[in-house]
Amino acid sequence: MIASAVLVALLVTPSIVTAQDDPLKTARDLYASAAYDEALAELARVASAAATPATTRETDAYRAFCLVALGRAAEAQAVAESLVRGDPTLSIDQFPDASPRIATMFAQVRRRVLPQLIKDEYRSARARAVESAPEAQSQLQHVRDLLGTAEQIGAWDETLSDLRLLVDGFLELAHAAEPQNLPEAAAAAGPAPPTSQPAAVVSPAGVVAPAAVFQPQPNVPPELLELVRRLHRTSMIDVLINERGTVDSVTVTQSVSPAYDKLIVAAARTWRYTPALKDGIPIKFVSTVVINASEK
Repeated sequence: MIASAVLVALLVTPSIVTAQDDPLKTARDLYASAAYDEALAELARVASAAATPATTRETDAYRAFCLVALGRAAEAQAVAESLVRGDPTLSIDQFPDASPRIATMFAQVRRRVLPQLIKDEYRSARARAVESAPEAQSQLQHVRDLLGTAEQIGAWDETLSDLRLLVDGFLELAHAAEPQNLPEAAAAAGPAPPTSQPAAVVSPAGVVAPAAVFQPQPNVPPELLELVRRLHRTSMIDVLINERGTVDSVTVTQSVSPAYDKLIVAAARTWRYTPALKDGIPIKFVSTVVINASEK
């Protein structure tokens, strides 16, 4: 009799362990059988128990699935938004039970939520940078990764383009900056635009150098400009001016950072000059321009 009892215990134990290892099995089975209200009740029971973050995430995902199936779209979107905010990199593809309709709903929620979420993450990362916190660089890299995700899923706008320049600038220049050189609060960073002036150019005999007639300053975000100024770095470019006085090409000969250089080159391509002249005839001419962000 005792041996039989032990045998029964051994046979029962594996099923108990399996249930503990997979607390969502019943809820998934109910969902698969289209018993959506019962699945929601089971998910609520699982959620009330102590659970790991992974279990909580999957519980919420199946809640959204059930709500979509029941036609409760607003509630489903609220759950999906909570999931995205908790894990912006979450892919609904990891759930085999996700129907195309559910995948579409999650994609719409991610495109709506992600831009503002990225901006909030950036503000937090920048605050850590101002405090010289050791985790600042990893947080900035996380924001950079989220920007990549936003671009991939079509959640992109011009404000995120500007933000990516700032994040890239911080990441590229942080290693060269002392902790005290990190930018202060944006409200205090109101620098004047960078100045630019031609470097000393020796014109060949008989050549009249071009003169700038339209030379707008680069549109550099104040935070990035402030960091460049504190690093006392200067940009230098060679501008190839054609016979019409427009710019054919711009070559960076002294780099500040890829993010900053990109803005300098974009501005220089719009510049206009009176063309260089040789014996009164317009010719192509290379002009070296210094952009000194340290000047105010």
